[in-house]
Amino acid sequence: MSLNIREKQIKKVLYITMGLNILSALIKIIAGSTFHYLSLSSSGLESVFDGFGNVVALVAITYASMPGDKNHNYGHYKFENIGSLFLSLLLFSSAVSLFLTHKDNLISGTPAPREFGIVPIVSILVSMAISYFVATYERNEGKRLNSRLLTADGEHTQGDFILSFGVLISIISSKFGLVWPDMIIGFLIIIYLIYLAIKIARGNLNDLLDHSPDIEKEFIKEIESLPQIIDIHKFRARGNTHWMHIDFHLLVDSKLSLIEAHALSHKAEDLLKKRLSSYCHNIDITIHVEPYEKNHRD
Repeated sequence: MSLNIREKQIKKVLYITMGLNILSALIKIIAGSTFHYLSLSSSGLESVFDGFGNVVALVAITYASMPGDKNHNYGHYKFENIGSLFLSLLLFSSAVSLFLTHKDNLISGTPAPREFGIVPIVSILVSMAISYFVATYERNEGKRLNSRLLTADGEHTQGDFILSFGVLISIISSKFGLVWPDMIIGFLIIIYLIYLAIKIARGNLNDLLDHSPDIEKEFIKEIESLPQIIDIHKFRARGNTHWMHIDFHLLVDSKLSLIEAHALSHKAEDLLKKRLSSYCHNIDITIHVEPYEKNHRD
């Protein structure tokens, strides 16, 4: 899949989810503020950051899809990781913002009474339906398009869906005059946002720091089993599920001509790309061919 097609498809997903996130946020914030539910208002504020996060993601994927140039020989795909890191920062800041906004109620132990009604119930149920659709849609499209950005956002939205059950419980509890469930759920949302921010940051920092992806050793052994290939050494890899760069030394029979050795390196390259095609869409392989000499192997 070309960068341009992939960019358009990811943007389509982000535009759809951004609209749904904004709709969900408005529903929860209005209902939460009107009926004085901390958990519902907190969940709504989180959805606001989700919508803003989609805007950040759109900017990130636009830059990530730009082809390589003289100043960026390997392309711009890491912009997608930078965008994901920014999303994790937004999540962390939203958690701090929620705590600062409601710390008095959390600490004082004298929360304001909640007003139970059909509106809060309907608002959270509609929000849960939206969250479930968005999470499923983004995760499926993230896997299909090999996009960490969509996958990360889908995981976050899945968490929203799970936490919404707690919000629903807190609203039902208020029917019986119980206010603390709402306070506890609101606090748990803050903890969850911090956990998710750290999780997303760790996954994307690995890509930015050129963490070596897991490549099955059987793939390398399969290349070494090709006729006239003696050994592979100094094997290195970096990148993510969208773009990966691999280089290694290929030790071949010293009797091969330059043309034969070159053709053999292409066989090795094609075989490795075929084996890794289910993991990564774009693979750049550089092979250094060497004549085999005694004791010259890993």
